Amino acid sequence: MMPQSNDPRHTPAAFQAGRSYSWHDLRRRAEARLGATEILEPIASLAVGAGSLTPNTHELLVHELQVHQLELEMQNDELRQIQEELEISRARYFDLFDLAPMGYLTLDEAGLVEEANLAAATLLGIPRAELVGRPLTRFILPEDQDAYYSCRNRLWSTGERQVGELRLRCDDGQSVWIRLETSLSRDARSAHTIWRATLSDITERKRSERDLLDTLRLRLMGEIAELTFWEWSPNTDEVHFPPEWHGQTGYDPAEAPKRLGEWAALLHPEDGEPILFQLTGFVDAPETPCEIQYRLRRKDGLYRWFVARLKAIQDARGQVERVLLVQQDVTARKQAEDRAIEVAQHDPLTGLPGRALLEHVANHMLASARRAGRQLAVLFFDLDRFKAINDAYGHPVGDRLLRAVAQRLLDTFRAEDLVARLGGDEFVVVLSHIRDADDAARAARNAIVALTPAYAIEGLELPCVASLGISLFPQDGDNIDCLIQRADLAMYHAKQFSPGHYQFVTEALNRKVCDETRLEARLREGLSGNEFRLVYQPVLDTRSGAVTGVEALLRWPQPDRSDVAPQNFLPVAEFSGLIHELGRWVFQEACRQHLAWRNSGLPPIRIAVNVSARQFHHQGFLGQLTAASEAAGIDPGALSLELSGAALMQDKEGSQRLLGELKQLRVGVALDDFGMGCSAIGELEQLPLERLEINRALVQRLGSTDSMPAVLKTIIGFGHALKLDITAVGVEAESDLEFFRAHRCNQVQGFFLGVPMSGERFVGWYREHAARMH
Repeated sequence: MMPQSNDPRHTPAAFQAGRSYSWHDLRRRAEARLGATEILEPIASLAVGAGSLTPNTHELLVHELQVHQLELEMQNDELRQIQEELEISRARYFDLFDLAPMGYLTLDEAGLVEEANLAAATLLGIPRAELVGRPLTRFILPEDQDAYYSCRNRLWSTGERQVGELRLRCDDGQSVWIRLETSLSRDARSAHTIWRATLSDITERKRSERDLLDTLRLRLMGEIAELTFWEWSPNTDEVHFPPEWHGQTGYDPAEAPKRLGEWAALLHPEDGEPILFQLTGFVDAPETPCEIQYRLRRKDGLYRWFVARLKAIQDARGQVERVLLVQQDVTARKQAEDRAIEVAQHDPLTGLPGRALLEHVANHMLASARRAGRQLAVLFFDLDRFKAINDAYGHPVGDRLLRAVAQRLLDTFRAEDLVARLGGDEFVVVLSHIRDADDAARAARNAIVALTPAYAIEGLELPCVASLGISLFPQDGDNIDCLIQRADLAMYHAKQFSPGHYQFVTEALNRKVCDETRLEARLREGLSGNEFRLVYQPVLDTRSGAVTGVEALLRWPQPDRSDVAPQNFLPVAEFSGLIHELGRWVFQEACRQHLAWRNSGLPPIRIAVNVSARQFHHQGFLGQLTAASEAAGIDPGALSLELSGAALMQDKEGSQRLLGELKQLRVGVALDDFGMGCSAIGELEQLPLERLEINRALVQRLGSTDSMPAVLKTIIGFGHALKLDITAVGVEAESDLEFFRAHRCNQVQGFFLGVPMSGERFVGWYREHAARMH
């Protein structure tokens, strides 16, 4: 047998060369190279003798050796070619590795650099030779070390590729942002696990992101701070607005002003001229810092507050080419400032002005009164039982009581008067436009009446009357501090000597107050002692002379046979609240008298009763009237009421409601004293009135002036136009009667026709008058 061949075709090395050929291909190629005939399976065709070869065998062996030699040569050529290609490929790989735009690193398990390309060395700022063996953490900013270790730990725990971003520190002190990508692999030579990292410079991307974020932040800050800008060109007077300006103002871009004058037309009337003056001044002195505040009308018609800082943009010659105005909407801030000022100047419990605002406003009121030569009054209030209530029921109840007192004061005084709280239970009211001390006294009495009723608080009825002092300008002082101090002193005297009342600073006025106080006491006695009387004055028809009704007039006889005039005691009854009790008595007495006349055989005669504004608007007014008619057993329509225009206009809606209810009861209402004062003529036709009474003073001037007849004819014509009956009061002569009869006045009343008389005497008078008529 032949020894075993070492033919490389039978070894794995023939296949490790990386060529895709078969043994048959190699042999055919070798034989083709020799030019011999292809012999398939030559070794198998050899004749093997008994230890010797045939002559042909020698040739075949030689041929076989030559073919095998060619095969080896061909394999060597291919191996050399493969080696050259590998060298070229390896060179290309290292070129790519070194010259790649991103850094490549190989690190051992401890994180030390084993290999690095040129880009990595450049990024890390150290020559490649010095880089090997150093830890990568040496080049990472301290604040980004955690990000690096986190990425490394995830890599080794999961074995999966990891990506992170961090900063490398450079030798020049600057930092470079990189994107770090890491993966694990096994070293074929050492069989150790290594990890590979790629470093990509993302500094520019980060800078762009930061710039974009800064832009977004600036825009967001502008939106939060409500900032925008616009430009003005002084040379052309043109203005230019960005989209944000339209968002602030609500105007569409097409509606935006094109010239400064058009923009100024949107400013508040008070701001236009001074703002334009400031803008012009800034162009003349652009180096001076300038800030302007103005109110600009939005498209919705509302004004908003803006603050703008000005910056001059100059040309090469130093001339102002444009003015940049950075504008901020500060409306919310201004409103907050106004609220803060209001809170600081107002009492937090009642909402009334505090001492500081009181002094500020009162000084303006004093200056105005001083210029106009008018008087002014200061009323100083103190609640008489407040401390006892506060101690007994606690501060919450006391606070509610103070708020209720403040509200009553606001309801009592006019809008032009100043109501303030000094602190505790002390209040001050400054009255403007008063004529004399009587006006101040009248206001004080009204306030006492308003404050006297008990306060319903948490199920309690708390009486808490007020004492007050009054000082007058200019008599009692020339400044508000002095007037308050003197009014406080007068209040102290009132508290000491007549609690629940008022006193003036001067003795003469106080004597008048004392007289009124005594008169109030006498009024109470007179009511309880049934001292008052009603007298009745006839009202006649101008055509027939028949009695159409009577007017009930109140009298207060005295033991010395004199009477206290109604104009003296009725005001006291008003401010003391006794007018309601007195009014109830008048209704009862008038109803009783009407029934008595009917029982005496007289026909139904309507009785007119005068009613004050305080009575009319009192919640118990209708109840008093109906109770009196029911008690007498008569129809409420037996009574009629006489009211002034001021009483009816005091609460027009309330008056209309009350008049409607009176009309349902068939109670007629007359407008009393028409022609004196303001009677709101344009609104009278809306009220369901029955009669209009011409004031006595006008009737008595009928023959004294040339114009009075025309005035009276106008009043009569006006009354007829409203479809009202007209009554002339104060007819004292035949000529007066003839005038009113000639001009179709419906009724007349006066001493010439019949004097006021008692109910008993009226019976006789009526019968005599009726007999004369027949």
